[in-house]
Amino acid sequence: MPNLNWLYSRSAIVFVTLRINTVSGESRKESNDSLEYLLGGRSLTSHLVSQEVPADCDPLGRNNKLFFTNGALAGTMVSSSNRLSIGGKSPLTGGIKESNAGGMVGQRMAQQGLRCIVLEDAPPPGSPWKIVVIGENKVELVDGEFLAGKGVYEKSSLLVEKFGPKTGCVTIGPAGENLLFASGLACTDPHDVCSRYAGRGGLGAVFASKRIIAMVILNDHNVEPEFADAEAFKAGTRNIVKLLKENPVSSKFTKYGTAAMVDICQALNVLPTRNFTQGTMEDAERINAQTMYDIIKERGGEGRTQHACQSPCAIRCSNVYPDKEGDLLCSPIEYETMALMGSNLCLKNMDTIAELNKIANDAGVDTLEVGAAMGVAMEAGLAEFGDDEACINLIKEVYNLTPIGRILGSGCKITARVLGVQHAPHILGQGLPAYEPRGTKGMAMTYLSNPMGADHTFGFTLRDEDVPTSKEGKVELSKKFQVIGSRMDAMGTCNFVRYAVRHDMTPLLALIKARYDVDVSVEEFDDVVKKTLRIEHQFNTDAGITLADHRFTESFYRDAQPETGEKIDITDEEVAQAMEW
Repeated sequence: MPNLNWLYSRSAIVFVTLRINTVSGESRKESNDSLEYLLGGRSLTSHLVSQEVPADCDPLGRNNKLFFTNGALAGTMVSSSNRLSIGGKSPLTGGIKESNAGGMVGQRMAQQGLRCIVLEDAPPPGSPWKIVVIGENKVELVDGEFLAGKGVYEKSSLLVEKFGPKTGCVTIGPAGENLLFASGLACTDPHDVCSRYAGRGGLGAVFASKRIIAMVILNDHNVEPEFADAEAFKAGTRNIVKLLKENPVSSKFTKYGTAAMVDICQALNVLPTRNFTQGTMEDAERINAQTMYDIIKERGGEGRTQHACQSPCAIRCSNVYPDKEGDLLCSPIEYETMALMGSNLCLKNMDTIAELNKIANDAGVDTLEVGAAMGVAMEAGLAEFGDDEACINLIKEVYNLTPIGRILGSGCKITARVLGVQHAPHILGQGLPAYEPRGTKGMAMTYLSNPMGADHTFGFTLRDEDVPTSKEGKVELSKKFQVIGSRMDAMGTCNFVRYAVRHDMTPLLALIKARYDVDVSVEEFDDVVKKTLRIEHQFNTDAGITLADHRFTESFYRDAQPETGEKIDITDEEVAQAMEW
């Protein structure tokens, strides 16, 4: 491991953690100088969850904690380096969870001199709602009852009205307030709207279990970053932008965003359709990137084909989708939502998908999880596939917390059990992302071996599978990309930066050197990534999760995908190999 003796010729470097007791309101700061604290991000959240949260605890009980961390380059001008990682025990999967988001919260934490914020303990159910307020000279819990029952968008406006613009806010919607397992945490974007979601894993419910309805980091302080070599850091920052603009993948995201994946997945027979029973949708071009791009351009007004979720960002893969009058309808619309709330439901109208996305955001739920649950509900006969109006009514049920809405808002697995549907697309209770697994055995391997449940960002193999329908070599391929993808999470950097540095991490490691005067080799960094994976799997084992839980439902092994004739043929032994670190 690298030498982390911080006593150089300049003052020692330490990273500050702010701990807040949600019962007493007391807070205290701690200083740490280990490598996990230097890197921040998932390296730190998973380290702290494994150290401080009993694996067998109730995820919504007082012994669970929520950890908010930024990354190694937070608060600087390095593109896409201000991601926020949130960690805890997931009520959705019953295991460890790290969910991350763009927005301004990670940057505001850095400006307050914080690497980590910890919410501890939990008051009794029904206790008054509180807002955590963090500023230069204060940490306090203030009354939050005025936010109760309101949607995320109204909460955003009220928080700005009360605490001022350019604050870093985290909040929940009505689903989170009611402890639904698909609830996420909404974070402010650069325009003061809580639209950037740490959606996966139900951490919004954990936040609410502590009777915290919002957390606000004031824009009243700016701890300027110090640099061991300021000129080298500036040069390295420019180099990252150059690499992102030259890379064919990240540069394509600048024009079309993640929606570019619709055509790719349709061509590869992995576009989830009709509750993950098919890998292609007829007329998929009606909801592809070019269609969305053309609509935004034609309608103009507030519409934007490029939009940054954080500052600074050279990729700008986000978007602002306008209605027919040019007014904001939803921002952003990402591929995962276009698939789970589009093709998965056999919907072919971009306005309908945007409306579903907007209502889900306002309710405070993960669009992937609820999109998967809606597909299950439609298979159960609650609506017809392709019925736009019926789908909008279903998502309104979630917002309005009706009985069926609460079921959908509890996730795909629970929805399937309640409605008696066997074909339930999930692993460890977390709904599958937007890649039909029988058509891509590499992604299937990643889903099966992920400590977080079905997830795609940390082991994205699709672009590198020579024969996607074959499982041959997919253990090794998945493990390779689990490391490549986890590198970005490990240091709080946007996952799309990986395309520019996947073959050479030294540009990012050189920035760490210029910032902190610490040499971390590629091998040492990857050792941290692998250690993180080990402790995540160990936490899950201690929580009672077994290899038998890392399986698709039986229908994926029994029923062939119509386009390819493929079934899931990955064995438990192969999954175990992909989980060995």
